[in-house]
Amino acid sequence: LRTLIDPITAQRLLEAQAATGGIIDISNKERYKVHKAAQRGLIEDSQVQRLLNAEKAFTGVEDPMTKELLSVGEAVQKGWMPKDSAIRHMEAQHLTGGLVDPNNGRRISLLDAIESKKIDSTTKKDLQTGEHSVRDIIDPITKEKISYKQALDRCRKDPASGLPMLPASSKPSYSPTYCSSRYFNV
Repeated sequence: LRTLIDPITAQRLLEAQAATGGIIDISNKERYKVHKAAQRGLIEDSQVQRLLNAEKAFTGVEDPMTKELLSVGEAVQKGWMPKDSAIRHMEAQHLTGGLVDPNNGRRISLLDAIESKKIDSTTKKDLQTGEHSVRDIIDPITKEKISYKQALDRCRKDPASGLPMLPASSKPSYSPTYCSSRYFNV
């Protein structure tokens, strides 16, 4: 095994997976909730808490006052989740099929999210334009800082699994994140 991507990029890509339905085991294409992924050895124990926070973007955030299950956008509007991390999770959802309604697990468009008050117009604009997209992923080949959208655009479809994979340098360059192929699942 070689170190192919930097730890922050690995964390961000895993957070995107957790926020969109679970950590993917590329050997069987199955998605696993964070705790199950840790039990299966797909993630390290040190990553669990951050990934659980990202997973709330998919499963919902419980309003501590009303006990109502909120979408990540609603949680931001009510002040139960910081916008900077929430926008990354919503961006991953938007770019992979739509925002998640945690009450039914369905994906919804930005227009439907606005109409149902799951996001506000500023968040809709941010997600549509990508203007405020955080560039916190390091391209493993060029070493430039890129957004999640740019990472998806640079992916290649893995012929065996059909999953989008971000090309990685075959030269070890970082530690301690490990990957056994020249691609990392996005």
